Amino acid sequence: MATGINDVRNFWNANPCQSWLSQEADRRRYFEDISRKRFQGREWHIPIIARFDSFRGKDVVEIGCGLGTDGIEFARSGANYIGVDLTPKSVELTQERFQVFGVPGRFEVANAEEGLALADASADHVYSFGVIHHSPTPEKIVGEIYRILRPGGTFTVMLYNRNSINYYVEIMFLRRLFRWCLLPKFMPRLISSATGFDLWKLEGHRDFLKKRVSKEEWISMNTDGPLCPLARVWEFNVEHWSFIGKAIPDSLAKWIGRHWGWHRIIYGNKP
Repeated sequence: MATGINDVRNFWNANPCQSWLSQEADRRRYFEDISRKRFQGREWHIPIIARFDSFRGKDVVEIGCGLGTDGIEFARSGANYIGVDLTPKSVELTQERFQVFGVPGRFEVANAEEGLALADASADHVYSFGVIHHSPTPEKIVGEIYRILRPGGTFTVMLYNRNSINYYVEIMFLRRLFRWCLLPKFMPRLISSATGFDLWKLEGHRDFLKKRVSKEEWISMNTDGPLCPLARVWEFNVEHWSFIGKAIPDSLAKWIGRHWGWHRIIYGNKP
């Protein structure tokens, strides 16, 4: 049975991206903690890629606003920000973040496949980081990006990179090779304790061991967790490599990331 947009919506509405990065009870500290872990941790490269301070006075639309972690940086830098997301929960959290910090912005719940409530040629820049590859029909979103951009408008999009170490070595080889190690009931907890891998992901993968999954399902469940319904395939994520990753110098990790990394960054403009 093909994965539909409702499956994607339901998963991300129940699991807003990176909402689990902080357990702070105070909402200001909660959002600050997530930003710190995102921009000073494994995704240090995002401010460089996004160029938050390059769009002062410009109309910026983010497709897939998540928690508004990136979006609020555009707005703080003077952009007229519009955050769009498929899921009501993400829009609710993004709106809360902006209100907590007193930053202006617009927010919409919308399926970009079906069209956004924005006029033709109404945006100077469209930003979408790690979102379109979860769509059943990403080409429709691409068409919508083109429609809303003004002539000369720009876009920045991140997609998972199929020509990467993470795809070929980790997802398609190592995880297939060692997945049966999870079969004993105690193994997910043991592996989690030894490597630092998320226990819930390991337990989820164990549940799938006796089920037949297609190549597409295997890719989806090995990107954003075993329950992720759909993911299509710069950064080299050393966190995936446990002991080896900790031993790799930052300079080498950055070099690997530029050549065979997991995040493929696409820049463009509308003629």
